[in-house]
Amino acid sequence: MAKTISICIPCYNCEKYIRTTIESALGQTVAADEILISDDRSPDRSFEIVKEYEGIPRVRVLRPPQRTTLGGHYRFLLEQASSDFICFLSSDDALMSNFVETMHGELAGDGNVGLIAGACLETDSKLVPLKTRGTGPPARSLDAPAGFKYMTGGCYYSISFSLLSRAILLACPPVPPAGDLSTDWCWALMLGARGKIKFVERPLGYYRIHGENAGHNRDKEWQDAVVVMLEFLREHLGPELGDQLLPWLKTTYGQIENRRLGKTESTPVIGARDRLKNLAKRALAVRYRGLPEHIAKAEQGIGVSLLASRAER
Repeated sequence: MAKTISICIPCYNCEKYIRTTIESALGQTVAADEILISDDRSPDRSFEIVKEYEGIPRVRVLRPPQRTTLGGHYRFLLEQASSDFICFLSSDDALMSNFVETMHGELAGDGNVGLIAGACLETDSKLVPLKTRGTGPPARSLDAPAGFKYMTGGCYYSISFSLLSRAILLACPPVPPAGDLSTDWCWALMLGARGKIKFVERPLGYYRIHGENAGHNRDKEWQDAVVVMLEFLREHLGPELGDQLLPWLKTTYGQIENRRLGKTESTPVIGARDRLKNLAKRALAVRYRGLPEHIAKAEQGIGVSLLASRAER
């Protein structure tokens, strides 16, 4: 029996981008089993835009009982969803039209999948592609706990363009609120410890870079969250796996101490090999300069799927 897929969109203060995000979830070649759009008490027009999509088949519009954190919002959607696997699509990103279809192909006949990590395009605020991200992972798939070991090196995936096992995440305790900025990395580690991690090396979405990204220019908050998250995982996973996180803990504690002392982190020197890789990623991104019509329209404020649904009623 085919596995079911939910697209969950946690939204907060994202009126400039949320329509494009929703339209990308609706404009799939193979429909998701459900699309959950949850607004976390946004002070702008986000919820007003989200409410326009209420009543479209398979779409559920939600709100948490009270204002929550990023990780709390993820957990709320995790518990509200009903599918086997979830894509947590950030409210400023967009999926390519073949995302769900591709993920169904990856799931077919493959058991104990924890995470399928899709590559993406890094774009500017107008969705103009800048370079690819995640197009060169080291292996096609990693069985547990090899996937955990791989993810101990860093958060090597983008949650917006990936599929996560709902059953595995529900069996794990919630990430502490003080560590919720690193929820995506925490979940990758837990999923890699319990299931297989697979990689899709072709772009499946648009990662929009702008000044209001959740983790943009927030080194202090990120470092503090990572310490809380890693200590939480060490306790949850036990010494056999948890002790593998000690090098990252040592590094992060050192960064926090340097920050306390006013020491600046040295900027790593980019070698010739890495410069060539970046050039290749930029060259590959040029192939995706033309946006699909429904996404281009949404960027102009026109909801193609919304208008089609209204015409059918």
